[in-house]
Amino acid sequence: MPQNKTELRKRQIIDTATKVFAQRGFNETTISEIAREAKISEASIYEYFSTKEGLLFSIPTESSQSLFDTMAFHLKLIRGAGNKLRAIVFLFMDSYQKNPDFASVLMLYLKHNKKFLDTEGHLTIKAGIRQITTVIEQGIEAKEFREDTHPYLIRSMILGTIEHLVTNWVMTGSPDNLEELVDPLIDTIIKGISNS
Repeated sequence: MPQNKTELRKRQIIDTATKVFAQRGFNETTISEIAREAKISEASIYEYFSTKEGLLFSIPTESSQSLFDTMAFHLKLIRGAGNKLRAIVFLFMDSYQKNPDFASVLMLYLKHNKKFLDTEGHLTIKAGIRQITTVIEQGIEAKEFREDTHPYLIRSMILGTIEHLVTNWVMTGSPDNLEELVDPLIDTIIKGISNS
């Protein structure tokens, strides 16, 4: 789907801001630095975003929606709740591995910002992670997972572990490959909730 010039400019600003925030930190970054890096005027940025924080909050909307759309597509093709959970965790880790600047901004500057809770980006993420709860509920219904499995708690364990691992990765560079953690994480979770 072709994008118009306005959408392309907005995407350029968001991509540049993501890179600069990840490298310098949100508080240390100025709009003029983002404008200089993007090779546009500060006024051009303010045409799209009224504040630096508004620019920050706009970062996850498109990237997260793309991830969750990909996830929904793949989940239709996969049989078994355990396999679906494995695919979900893989897609998260793969996405962060391929987009380290986005991972850095999300984990270090957005996840713990209370104002972010009232944004479109947060609503996109919230709607997307419901897919995890749905898969766990399907596993219980199909008797693949124990009936005393608590979907919200298991989802929180999965997301909390991902958040911890990715935050450590963006701060220290370790481990080299986030995808190598997918199987050990999911094997541990499934061992705890499996009906067999």
